Amino acid sequence: MNIERNYWKLIYLWIKYKSYHLVHDNKDHTEIWLANHQTKKVAIFQYGASSTQDVRFIKERIDEHHSDITQFLNFTPKQYNVFILTDKGFAHENLDSHHSHKYRFKILREKADVDRVTSSLGLRLASRFEDKKTKSHYRKQALNINPIEKHMLKFAPITYSLIAINVFIWLIMFLVLDRFSDFKLLDVGGLVHFNFVHGEWYRLITSMFLHFNFEHLLMNMLSLFIFGKIVESIVGHWRMLVIYLFAGLFGNFASLSFNTHTVSAGASGAIFGLIGAIFTFMYLSKTFNRKLIGQLLIVLVILIGISIFIPNINIVAHLGGFIGGVLITLMGYYFKHNRTGFWIVLIITLVLFLAAQIRIYTIQEKNIYNHIISSEMTAGHYDSAESMVKHTIAKHYDDDETYYLKGLITASKHSKTEAIADWQRGLREHPNSGILNYELAIASRAIDNKSKAKSYIKKAVKADPNKDTYQRLKKELDD
Repeated sequence: MNIERNYWKLIYLWIKYKSYHLVHDNKDHTEIWLANHQTKKVAIFQYGASSTQDVRFIKERIDEHHSDITQFLNFTPKQYNVFILTDKGFAHENLDSHHSHKYRFKILREKADVDRVTSSLGLRLASRFEDKKTKSHYRKQALNINPIEKHMLKFAPITYSLIAINVFIWLIMFLVLDRFSDFKLLDVGGLVHFNFVHGEWYRLITSMFLHFNFEHLLMNMLSLFIFGKIVESIVGHWRMLVIYLFAGLFGNFASLSFNTHTVSAGASGAIFGLIGAIFTFMYLSKTFNRKLIGQLLIVLVILIGISIFIPNINIVAHLGGFIGGVLITLMGYYFKHNRTGFWIVLIITLVLFLAAQIRIYTIQEKNIYNHIISSEMTAGHYDSAESMVKHTIAKHYDDDETYYLKGLITASKHSKTEAIADWQRGLREHPNSGILNYELAIASRAIDNKSKAKSYIKKAVKADPNKDTYQRLKKELDD
């Protein structure tokens, strides 16, 4: 067995796939210490021990300097796993213990010994996948001190899963939908103020996995790959997912508070939450690494620059997501270290949330369906507009303007007589509609039925007495 190669390979696997990071190595790199802050475990790798005494000496050093180790690591290790890679044949003394500190010693001489310490299915598959790389590659990656590259090395299953879900949903939409219009995005779960206030809260989540086009998807997934891996490396898999979803929801609430007339979609709010979390980590740790900050700012400027050329970018959602990422990160940190700080941040979060709800439910809503129907008509997509009208009526989201637009579509595609019939049906549903009474007054005047025209315009003026066009028509008919 190539002892040295397997020595560096195991260290590399522990760093990449088991969320350990390098905390100590001696001058000739024959002893490497790794730590996992989430599990509070330490893994010690030693290369070239020649006797039982060498192995025992490691345990004695740990016992003697345990308080210093605890202070250095900033946590009390729950377990020390010691891996001795050697080709020397000495009697193995069982040094495992559960007394003062928990120890697990493994003497690795053969490849079978190495395989046994990678016994979990995931790590075994990773070991086989990584097996073709060279010793120098393992060594270089294990000893890499570049802050960004260290985080990018780590295996990030949550980040990869989120990217896979977003890409999968986009592929389905690309294969099934003929074009990524607002109508289509609205139909499959895009975020809209009108639908949210009518009880379709699920759109807060579904909209985070929808994208307007390939460029929008590509930019977001590149951002998620970078910032997601960094956050997942720092806080762990499930905490990263909590930050991502919380920031995405916070960004969506911010969007709903100000945006009432467009469809919102995309993972940008959640991704900006990850960026907010990263800057919060640096603030809390008091380690303002200039190189790390510089690299992050360069990536951020590039992404913002690219986003300028992509339509439908929701700046409010980005800002809200960033704030959400900062708040949830502060809450997680202060919950462990400062309960007073935790309650302060929690109260701030709840105040912002309640303010957003008040704003969302009190601002004047705009029927997004009518807006999209009108936009489709302006673009000349009358078939799509007609389909949207049917969809709106079927969902009971229609109002008098819906029937007004329906009549215009019918007049354009079929005849004015059928359009009048549409407006009359709409008037039966919405008898106090100013716009439908006005259109029917014009239609009645056109066929010289002045009595009906006067009746309709009288109702229109009653519905909206400040409408100048209604008043002018009434005056003309009265004259």
